[in-house]
Amino acid sequence: MGYHLVRLLFFKTQFLYQDCCQIQFSISKSVIWFFFIACTISCQSRLEQKDYIAWVRDYENGLHVKKSNAEFTFDLQYQPSAYVWLQRHGAGTEKIDTTEIATIAGTQYYILTIAVERNDVDFIDYNVKDIKEKQQKLYYFSYQFQNDIFLEENNTRLPCVLFHFERSIDLNQNCTFILGFENQNSDSKEAKLIIQSQQFGSLPVKIKVSKTNIPSLAI
Repeated sequence: MGYHLVRLLFFKTQFLYQDCCQIQFSISKSVIWFFFIACTISCQSRLEQKDYIAWVRDYENGLHVKKSNAEFTFDLQYQPSAYVWLQRHGAGTEKIDTTEIATIAGTQYYILTIAVERNDVDFIDYNVKDIKEKQQKLYYFSYQFQNDIFLEENNTRLPCVLFHFERSIDLNQNCTFILGFENQNSDSKEAKLIIQSQQFGSLPVKIKVSKTNIPSLAI
């Protein structure tokens, strides 16, 4: 009787030891995977300067969007504050000025490029009958277009506070606009640019950019 009881206890202890080993192995394996994934995410979330610029410009990442609307093509590039800093100082700069980047973050910067779907037509010349209409159109996009552009974030509509019309020497094909909006919702995951201009029809043009998973600039 005593012999069988001791033997039974021995086997139960052995099984318990094996279960403990399996649990410990499972926990160890989970911990290893956790640190592997955390390390991977950490490495991906910080990019070197040239890689960061390429990431921001890549259409696949949501910060750079192209949309066709009727006869026009709209290309919108959201510029994070670190990207703006790199554009001003150039990629390859050894010392990153985080204070200046924080100051830049007070404004949201966008680059909007508009072109006619037909590649052989100049944007300013399109649908104008004479020199007078062309001058009126040029004046509108140089000075008044700003009043018809808004940024919508978290159900809040922001006016365009910074506006610059970049004109090439020969006004070739497209027009580019540098836009700035007050940064009231720095944690928003998306923003929508709204253009309410009769130049593009009676309905507003809406272009949405995603701000999720934007990597940090390696410092």
